[in-house]
Amino acid sequence: MLKRKNGQPTDLVFGLVQRELLNAILRDPSGAVEAVTWRKDGVSVIAPNAPPALDCLMPDDFAIDWGSMKDLLGRGGAYRHELALSGFTPVASGALLNISPSSVRSRQIWCPSEVYRTARERGRADFREVVDRTVQALAGERNWVVEVSGGLDSAIVAGALTDHQRARVTQWVNYFVDDPEGDERGFARPVVERHGYRLTEVKREGLTLSATRLAKTANSFRPPVNDLDTDYNEDIATRVESSGAWGSLTGQGGDVVFFQMPTFLIAFDEVRERGLRARAEVLHAAARWTGQSLWPKTWLKARRAHHMLMRERKHPWLDDLKGVPPAKAMQILGLVNGQAYQGSAVRSRHGPCVNPLLSQPVMEAGLAWSSVNLTWGGRDRYAARVAYADAIPPSIFDRRSKGELGAFYGEAVARNLGFLRTYLLEGELAGAGLLPQGLAEDMTREALVWRGGFSRLVTLALTEAWLRRWQARIAASRI
Repeated sequence: MLKRKNGQPTDLVFGLVQRELLNAILRDPSGAVEAVTWRKDGVSVIAPNAPPALDCLMPDDFAIDWGSMKDLLGRGGAYRHELALSGFTPVASGALLNISPSSVRSRQIWCPSEVYRTARERGRADFREVVDRTVQALAGERNWVVEVSGGLDSAIVAGALTDHQRARVTQWVNYFVDDPEGDERGFARPVVERHGYRLTEVKREGLTLSATRLAKTANSFRPPVNDLDTDYNEDIATRVESSGAWGSLTGQGGDVVFFQMPTFLIAFDEVRERGLRARAEVLHAAARWTGQSLWPKTWLKARRAHHMLMRERKHPWLDDLKGVPPAKAMQILGLVNGQAYQGSAVRSRHGPCVNPLLSQPVMEAGLAWSSVNLTWGGRDRYAARVAYADAIPPSIFDRRSKGELGAFYGEAVARNLGFLRTYLLEGELAGAGLLPQGLAEDMTREALVWRGGFSRLVTLALTEAWLRRWQARIAASRI
C-alpha cells in the first residue's frame, strides 16, 4: 500500500496481512522492494520496512541475532541476504516463498546463473533495445529528478529517455567537490546540453553526522548502508519534493551489468567458453587491461583471488554456479552486492529512487552476454559504449577515468571524528564486543585522509544507529 501526502509518495509501509493456511510470496528479481515476512498469532505479515506502526504486529520472539550481526560486520559492506534479527524471514529477490503454519519453503524462480546458462537457447538480447525499452517504461509519464554523474551509466539512462520524457525532467543534477578528481561537470554538461537542457550543479561542502541524522532510516530491516552519504540523500529528497517530481532516476548498477571491473578472470572465461578456439587477442587484452603477464603465475594468482572472493558469500543467487565461468560469477556477486543500492535511504522520503539498470530485463541482458563480449577482453563496458555511441557525448564514450571522491569523504568524516569516537566506542556494538580490533587507533585524521577507511566508519555508525533503534523496540515489546 503506497500512501501519498500532498500528492507525493511517502516512505510508509507496504503490508499484506492474510489469514490463509498457505501464503505464497514472489519477490521481484530486481530487489527494488524489500520483502520480509513473519507470523503473529496465526497471521502472516509481509512488509518492505518496519515503521513504528508495525510494532503491535511484531513477532513475540523477535530479537537481535548476535551471531548474524557478527557475520554482517565481517563482510566489509557487502550485501548479505540473512537478517541480523530473529523471528523474521527475508524473501530473496526472484524467490517464491511458501508459508504455512508449520513450515517456510523458499525456491528461486529467477536466478542469474540460470539466465547465463540458458542464454544460448534464448539468444543474446540487443542491449540498446532492452535498455531503451526498460528506462522508458519505468520513467513513464511522470516527472523526475535525474542524476547525471558524468559517467557512462547515467549518460546511458539520460540517452535512453524519449524527447517527451526528457522534457518532464524537473532537474538534471550533478554533484561536485573542489578537488579536480571529484569534479565531473565537464563530462556531465554535454549529456544534458545536447538535448537543450541545463545541468543543475551542486557543490558538496561536507558531511553531516549526528545521532539524529543517522537514526532517520534505522526502521529498516537491515542497517541502512545505502545512506552512507546522508547529505547527498537529503539533498535529492528535497529536490524531488520542491520540484514536484515523482522520484529520482540514477545509473546505479551499470558498472556491474555492463561489466566495468578490470579482472584477468575474463581470460578464464574465454578459455572456458571457447576451449581450444580461445582467441589470443582476448587473452592479451585481458592481460593489458589488468597490467599483468600471461605467465602461469598470473593465472594461478587470479584463480586464488577468485576463490577467496567467492568464499563464504551467502546468498541464494550464489548457491548454484554450476557451469558459470569465474568472471561471470564475479559479475553475479556484483549484482548481489548491488542489492544494497535498492535499500532504504533518506533520499526516498518524498519519492522512490529508481535504478533502471538494476531492473530484471537489463540484468538479464548483461548476464546473457559473456564477460568477453561485454568488454572485448580489455575495455570496460565495451558493448554498452558501442550500443549507445550515437546517444552519448564523445567525451564520455572515450573516457577511461572515473571520478574519485576518496579525499573529500576522508576529510569530511575526519571533521566528525569527535562525534564518531563517542558514538561508536561508547555504543551498543562496543558493548557487545563487535567493533573491529584496533578501530580506536584507526580513527585519526591522518588515517582517513591518506589511507581511507571512511566508508567503514560510516557503515559502522549506520549499523550502530540501527542496533540502538531495534534494541529500544525489543525492550519496549517486553514491557
